[in-house]
Amino acid sequence: MRWTLSMLSETGRTGRGRSVRAAVLALGALLLFGGASFGQDKAKTETPSLAISKAFKLSGYTQVQYVDWKTGVDSFSVRRSRLTLSGDILKNMRYKLQVDVAKTFTLLDAVVEYEFSKLAQLRVGQFLLPFSQENLTSVADLDVINRSQVEEKLAPGRDNSAQGRDAGVALFGSQSIFEYTVGVFNGAGINKADVDNRKDVGGRAVLHPFKELSVGGSFYLGKQHPAAGSPLVRRDKYGLEMALLIDRASLKAEYIAAKDDIVSKNGWYVQGGYFVVAKKIQAILRYDVLDVNTAISGDRVGRTTAGLNWVLSGKTKIQVNYENYRSQSGKADNQALLAQFQVSY
Repeated sequence: MRWTLSMLSETGRTGRGRSVRAAVLALGALLLFGGASFGQDKAKTETPSLAISKAFKLSGYTQVQYVDWKTGVDSFSVRRSRLTLSGDILKNMRYKLQVDVAKTFTLLDAVVEYEFSKLAQLRVGQFLLPFSQENLTSVADLDVINRSQVEEKLAPGRDNSAQGRDAGVALFGSQSIFEYTVGVFNGAGINKADVDNRKDVGGRAVLHPFKELSVGGSFYLGKQHPAAGSPLVRRDKYGLEMALLIDRASLKAEYIAAKDDIVSKNGWYVQGGYFVVAKKIQAILRYDVLDVNTAISGDRVGRTTAGLNWVLSGKTKIQVNYENYRSQSGKADNQALLAQFQVSY
């Protein structure tokens, strides 16, 4: 089970004392609980799961967060509570089911995969769209608490609040230093039937020139109805990515460009990390930018994120982030302090 506690605290003037005290108390309680958990499980290095057999493996996590903005309302909430059932059906066939019950019961993944060979494997059902390294990274494995702005707003399956997923069929595989995925999708989002006779197509290819480095690109070509009864309009996305992992250090970057009808959008992020204490304490610094209309000046928003991760055991960790938003126009400036506690089972 994962718990995520996000704590955003005003660093400003009059409310600083109250916010900091509340943040410290909340984080202190979590640290006490997390420390107890760490003391009991420090010998474990992997996320525990219930594996009755190869056909049934149950795992999951729950995320709880406290949020306090410089300009906004502070609040506790259960962000996510997910259960995953996976396993092997046959020697070359496997499945995965994932649901989220945090707010309402939501089916996220319902997928079956068949392996003809390492180079050619088939995936059918509802699953993460093959676009961008961050989109395909579980929120439980992110180095920072929140995804980048460009990922949340422009990546297919996230631009329509479908949590990066859609229903369709995909072919994927790997060979030597190359891996790929290409597929056909409804384009309507999760748990929805298609609304027209057209299908969207998308894919991703990644090269690993050497073990520590990966570079790749993604594309997504589709159509959508902006509103009920409206005509279909263009919904195209293109992305570039890279990741470099050397010992304790990491460097990641992505760029996404989108064309929604006649509106051009783009954004990017650069993120660096370093484990101050090997496999335990990690420092993170990221800068991400989002421009929702490149034809309009002054609407671009940049966000700086600085944080620390304390890995307690496997995927159980505590994260502390500071976010600073700064827009070109100065109208969207804000600050936030986040503390996140995550426990998995």
